[in-house]
Amino acid sequence: MKFLQLHETPGARPGPSLMGAMVGSAIGLSAVFAAGYSIWAFRLIRESALQYAAIAAVIFCLGGFVIQRAVVRRGAAWSFPVCFAIGFIAYAVLWSAAWIGLRGKYQADLIGAVLGLAALVWLWRRAFGGTAGFVELFLVLLVCHSIGYYLGGELHALVPGRTGKLFWGASHGLGFGAGMGFVLHRLQRPAKPAAGR
Repeated sequence: MKFLQLHETPGARPGPSLMGAMVGSAIGLSAVFAAGYSIWAFRLIRESALQYAAIAAVIFCLGGFVIQRAVVRRGAAWSFPVCFAIGFIAYAVLWSAAWIGLRGKYQADLIGAVLGLAALVWLWRRAFGGTAGFVELFLVLLVCHSIGYYLGGELHALVPGRTGKLFWGASHGLGFGAGMGFVLHRLQRPAKPAAGR
């Protein structure tokens, strides 16, 4: 995915700290996910497949612009939103395939998250030319995503109606964004010089 031009840029401005990347991405995606989940909360689209597609469209269209502050590579202003969209679409397609294929049973949401997040991390590592380990990136993203998603589900159960649905979206985005901030920070760490140089 070199066409995205997100590989290491000599002399790039320093990016946010790890905590800054995680918190900033979490807050930004929390707002975007709440906006997406509002389609469900307010029943703006009633047919399930179209509703899922519309929620995903809101997130993949806006998400990359909202969290691109964590990206300091040359060309990121146009290329990172594309990179975000490609990764998120892969996640959404695999999550939906697991959910629909398993009919919402057998931990379908977790299986979908594992498959979708693994694809997202793989794609982003390719786009950034990252040397950070796949397993570390994937596990941190999976844990953050899952905390946000399942905490959101609990909030939805505690607070019925539209408000609970918006809480679920905000919580899902908070966890997903924190994990994405971690991944982006790690992918942009300068490569360590070879030993003996």
